[in-house]
Amino acid sequence: MPSGEEMGKEDFDRVFCPRGVAVVGASSHPSKFGFIFYYGLKSSGAPVYPVNSREGEVLGDRAYPTVDAIPHPVDYAVISIPASSVPKVIEDCGRKGVKAVSIYAAGYGEEGTEEGRRRERELAETARRSGVRVIGPNCIGVYCPKGRLSFFAGLPLLEGDVAFLSQSGGHAEEFAYKAENWGIGFSKIVSFGNSCDVTCEELLEYLEEDPETRIIGIYVEGSRNGRRFFEVLRRTAAKKPVVVWKGGETEAGAKAVASHTGFVSGSAQVWRAAVRQAGAIPVEDFEEMADVISALRLLPLPRGRRVAVVGAGGGAGVASTDACERNGLKVAPLQEETVEKLRKVVPSPGTSVRNPVDLSYFVLFDFSLMEECVRILAADPGVDMLIAHVSHLDMMMKALSGPEEEVLRVLARVREDMRAFPEKPLAVVLALESDFEVQRRKVEVRERLVKSGMCVFPTTARAARALSHLAFLREVRERRARGGASPGS
Repeated sequence: MPSGEEMGKEDFDRVFCPRGVAVVGASSHPSKFGFIFYYGLKSSGAPVYPVNSREGEVLGDRAYPTVDAIPHPVDYAVISIPASSVPKVIEDCGRKGVKAVSIYAAGYGEEGTEEGRRRERELAETARRSGVRVIGPNCIGVYCPKGRLSFFAGLPLLEGDVAFLSQSGGHAEEFAYKAENWGIGFSKIVSFGNSCDVTCEELLEYLEEDPETRIIGIYVEGSRNGRRFFEVLRRTAAKKPVVVWKGGETEAGAKAVASHTGFVSGSAQVWRAAVRQAGAIPVEDFEEMADVISALRLLPLPRGRRVAVVGAGGGAGVASTDACERNGLKVAPLQEETVEKLRKVVPSPGTSVRNPVDLSYFVLFDFSLMEECVRILAADPGVDMLIAHVSHLDMMMKALSGPEEEVLRVLARVREDMRAFPEKPLAVVLALESDFEVQRRKVEVRERLVKSGMCVFPTTARAARALSHLAFLREVRERRARGGASPGS
């Protein structure tokens, strides 16, 4: 249960953009987490102060014996000391006027022991008396590029419009580190661990009204108040896209959840159905979450589920058709007018102008075929979305001199062409598997495409899955506009 009154928007704002941060347990010894947290915040440029009664100096900065001895405003504290010493620090933070603390230490409810649960109750009670809110325990706290808050050194501080709430510290750190590969920047990330006080629901309510957040991702292992979770989720998803990744969906995963955060994991089918009923998007893993959030950032919502695929070879076209259909998309039959236009630009033999459109090996030496075909397909009124498969790039790189620039130029024109079809998303598929040198060059192409605002996937299956989620969200919004319920499955 929360330990005190819920934080107001201004209090949360202070935590995300603090005047000062105290690291309790800060250390000059690299073998301690107090060093890792302090070094990370110092490296990111946060206004950070070390607290350690045994070290007079940490990384060249004066250390203070207690939080309330710091002669500067402190709004947020990171606590990295044994659980038994935490209550006294909470009291010090209360005297200092600290708004919230995050607690890295484990040894609480996740242990599944009466002693661990007792520690967690004592922590919550001390926080309530002291007027301090607790994020965690068993978490890594807050990441906010605007406030120069970083979990660890080396994480990018790319500001953006995506927020991520994670019961797992590892997933929070991983998303902060990898998200730039998907063109994702963050407004805020919160690792909330056991959530003995500040809950996922409370954080979600804050993000619902946060003007810096446009899209919200959540990794959750369970909720102590499922009814409230889904009420808040439904209300938030009516305003902003919310993507929910539920951990512990298998029997073995549920056991891992119990030992990780002490939560009881519910039925996977019930959770996914409830998330969809709330109008949010359920996903199964990290890659799916990142793919969907990238698509939400970069692509419009389609009017329907009819897809056209271009660029894949014969066998790849069959595989693409299967991937699309498995993910609830319909490989659209093309109008005869569209087919005739394609026949005029696609060489034969060995190609196909039926959907999927097979450009065979001709695209090796004339990549502009891709642009012409995309333009023709996008104009077909029976097509709601497109997948452009950049096939044979490996061969192009080995057979030609510097084909990357031509590919990038053509796809830049494709991106501009698609502006004429504002409700038809275009996903680009660029497989990265190859020998080391070619893969390195393809990674550079992908990075440049993402930075230019194109949504890029490594497989057609992942592109189809993300596009299907976009179609679902469009269906949710249309149902809401008609006054109906969200689709349940």
